[in-house]
Amino acid sequence: MILGISISFFVLFIVSSIINYNITNYFKPLGYEYEDVWYLTLDWKSSDSLQIESTLAQIENALKTYPEIEEFSYCRSLLFTPMASNNTFYHLGDHNSRIERMYAGDQLPDVLGIDILQGRWFDERDNVEHDTPIVITQLLADEFFLNENPIGKKLTDGQGEKFYKVIGLIGEFRNGGELTGSKRASFERFSLNSEPGLKRILSDKMLFRILMKMRSGSDSGVEEKILMHTSAIAKEWTIKSNRLEDARSSARKQSLIIPVIIGVICAFLLINVALGLFGVIWYNTHRRKAEIGLRRAMGAHRSLIYIQIMGEALVLSLFGIFIGGFFAIQFPVLKVIPFISDMVYYMSFILSVAVILLLTVVCALYPSRLATHIQPALALHEEG
Repeated sequence: MILGISISFFVLFIVSSIINYNITNYFKPLGYEYEDVWYLTLDWKSSDSLQIESTLAQIENALKTYPEIEEFSYCRSLLFTPMASNNTFYHLGDHNSRIERMYAGDQLPDVLGIDILQGRWFDERDNVEHDTPIVITQLLADEFFLNENPIGKKLTDGQGEKFYKVIGLIGEFRNGGELTGSKRASFERFSLNSEPGLKRILSDKMLFRILMKMRSGSDSGVEEKILMHTSAIAKEWTIKSNRLEDARSSARKQSLIIPVIIGVICAFLLINVALGLFGVIWYNTHRRKAEIGLRRAMGAHRSLIYIQIMGEALVLSLFGIFIGGFFAIQFPVLKVIPFISDMVYYMSFILSVAVILLLTVVCALYPSRLATHIQPALALHEEG
């Protein structure tokens, strides 16, 4: 019984940690806006860089003719794809950190409503930059430049062969959606007007998108026209259209898959533990009828009998909690899941203790009540 309680407590702790983590994330700002933002996903089979550049330029010109499109921008940031990532490492001296690497065009802040906290976003000044210009999130700035102004500072790829110059700072950018955590992330530039920006477009087309900020009220008819127009320009390409609001809904469902699966497993464990605990308390109460009857005959009040049965059940659960808690407390100590904060773990620990104790009280209520109604004479007669 103690082993079952220990396992249930540990699984409940994991589930609580994931749920608390998701709830905490839900109330954080995303760092961008998704309403009325549509996107085209472009996939080209050709390896001819001149043809790709020419086709993209024609698509740009075509999109500029639509009054419904307020602004558009290239983007490769895995927006609302929580299961995908594009990681690299930045170094500063002996310190290094893993970061989420994203790419974007010059108009992305206008499309997504991104606030620039310090510095600036990409523009034509970056056409002649020797070092790779980057815009970083506040979390990444805190990692390398705590209490310092990061603008103008440089990071390296570790080998010292490539340098990244910080030109701008933004707050949050949780590209995976509302249920994902804050990220150390950076943006590099996508642009047809600079050689490095064009090389990035040609070399990394995975989930290459053109995001479009649409006027409010734009309907599916406009979406169909844009898709047909761009597909006619890029006849050999595969072009699909979608909306960030739909992608957001899909991302939320993906993020909930693991918590739901673990939650179902945890629910079955708790039900089994509850049934087992109820059976143990019931059996022990019935087996000790003579003892309880004798105590009642010697003047023990019903409340003392109630407290005895309930207290024994709680002690049993506390042993299980102690064993399961030993393994649970290793998570914040050893940083088993580093992106979950210690506060989330501690809240989950307290919640798990409360749930197990509450479950114990519920399971012990009825057997304890029966024990208080045992008649001394009847109990001693049956024993005799």
